Amino acid sequence: MPSFNRRDFLKGVSALSLAAGTGSRAKAWFSTGDLLPAAATNDTLVMVFLRGAMDGLSLLPPSASNANRGHYESYRSSTRVPASGNGAGLALTGTPDWLLHPRASELRNLYNSQHLAVVLAAGQLQPVPVIRSHFDAQANLEFGFGGGTGNSVGWFTRHLVSGGLPPTVPLPAVSMGDITAASLLGSSDTITMGGGADFRLTTFHWSWDGDAADPPGVAGAGAVARMNALWNGTTALERAGAETLASLALLRGIDFAGYTPSGGANYDLPYNGGFGDQLRDVANLIKQGVGLRAVTIDLGNWDTHVGQGNPTQSWDWFGNQVESLSKGLNAFYTDLASGPTNYMNQVSVIVVSEFGRRVLENADGGTDHGYGNVMLALGGRVNGGQVYGTFPGLSGEQLYEGTDVAVTTDYRRVISEALIRRMGNPNIYYVFPGYAGYTPMGIFQGSDLPPGDYDQIFRNGFDGG
Repeated sequence: MPSFNRRDFLKGVSALSLAAGTGSRAKAWFSTGDLLPAAATNDTLVMVFLRGAMDGLSLLPPSASNANRGHYESYRSSTRVPASGNGAGLALTGTPDWLLHPRASELRNLYNSQHLAVVLAAGQLQPVPVIRSHFDAQANLEFGFGGGTGNSVGWFTRHLVSGGLPPTVPLPAVSMGDITAASLLGSSDTITMGGGADFRLTTFHWSWDGDAADPPGVAGAGAVARMNALWNGTTALERAGAETLASLALLRGIDFAGYTPSGGANYDLPYNGGFGDQLRDVANLIKQGVGLRAVTIDLGNWDTHVGQGNPTQSWDWFGNQVESLSKGLNAFYTDLASGPTNYMNQVSVIVVSEFGRRVLENADGGTDHGYGNVMLALGGRVNGGQVYGTFPGLSGEQLYEGTDVAVTTDYRRVISEALIRRMGNPNIYYVFPGYAGYTPMGIFQGSDLPPGDYDQIFRNGFDGG
C-alpha cells in the first residue's frame, strides 16, 4: 500500500477541490512544530510574479536628463517611451533621471506618496551563460538557488519552515492560481486556489447536497458534513483528511462574493481581470485575520517578442499590461490602508519577473529575452519614493554580453531584507542556499537581525508533515 503524508494529501485534495469546487465550516489549524526565531512577526509578504519577462526599460525608461537617454533612443523606436510630448513617461518626485510608463499613474502616485520603491538592475546573478529560458529562469528564481534547478522545494517554503510561525496558524500560505507556485512547492501549509468563491463542494449526488443542518442557501453543506464523518479516526491518512476538510471549512466561512473593499478601491481591471479578483480575495483573507504570512500571485503575458507597442499607438499591448499592474496594486493598497486599521503597515508586496528584455528592440516591434530588470516594493513600511541599486548604463561596453542591462542587485538581497526586517526571519541563508554576503539596502523599515542559516535537521527543506 502506498504511503501518504500531509503535504502530498493536501496538494492532491487542493487540486481536486479546484476541479470540483470545495468548502466546509470548521476551523483549520496547521501545525508548524517548534520553530525559530522568537522575533517572527505577524506580517504578510505578497510576491507578485510578472511571468513572461517584463520589459523594465519600458516600465521605467530613462528621462531626458539621464545620461543613458541617448543610448536608449538609439536602441529603440517602435517600443520607445517618449520623454516629452505625446505619450511621455510620468515624472517622479525627487527622481529626475527616471520616468514611469504613462499608464502607470497609480504607481506614480504610490511612489510619490513614498509607499512604492524601485530597484534598478535587479535579477539573478548567475554563472555564464545567463539562462534565457522562461521555464528554467522562473524555476531558478522560485527555488532560490541563484542558478541550477534546486531540489524542488521553493524558497517561500523554506521561509515558512524557518520563519518562527506559532505552533498553530489558521492559514499560513496561499498560492493564487490553478497550480501551486514553485516558490511554495514542498509546503504542507499552503492552499492553492484560483479564487475564494471557487472553494466549495457542490458536485456530489443530490442526496448528499442538503440536509436540515445546512446554512440557508449554501449548497453542499450536507456533503461537507458527511465528508467530516469519513475522517474521524486517528490514522495518519484520517488526520490528514480532517486537516484538509478543516482548511476548506475556514474558507467556506468567508464571504468572498459579497466582499466590499475599503476606501473606494476598485479591483475591476479593464485588462487581466483575474489579477484584480485574486488581489481582492487576498485582501479579504488578510482582513479576516486567518494568519496569512505568504502569498503568491501571477500576472502573465509579458513575453513581448512581437508588437510590444508604445504609448503613442492606439493599441499598446505593453501599456495594457502596465495598466493592469498599476490599477491592481493601487486597489490592493487603497483597500488595505483605508479604514480604522491600516493593514498595509503589516503587508509588504514585492514585484519580480524572471529576467528583463534585450536593450535593442527586434525587427518585429518587440523585445527579446534579456537579463537585468527592475523590481518593485510596495507597503506601509517601505521606504518609498526612491530608486535603489546601481544602474550599470546602456552604452555598448556597459551592456552585459553587449546586449542586456547587467544585473547589479541580486533579487535575493531584496527578498532577504523583507524576510529579516518585515517577517523577523534571519535564516536567509537557509531560505536561499548558496547566497552569502547579505547587507540591507534600506528598502524596508524594521529591525536588522544577524543573517544566518537554520537548524541542520531541516536542511533538506521539508517540514516533516
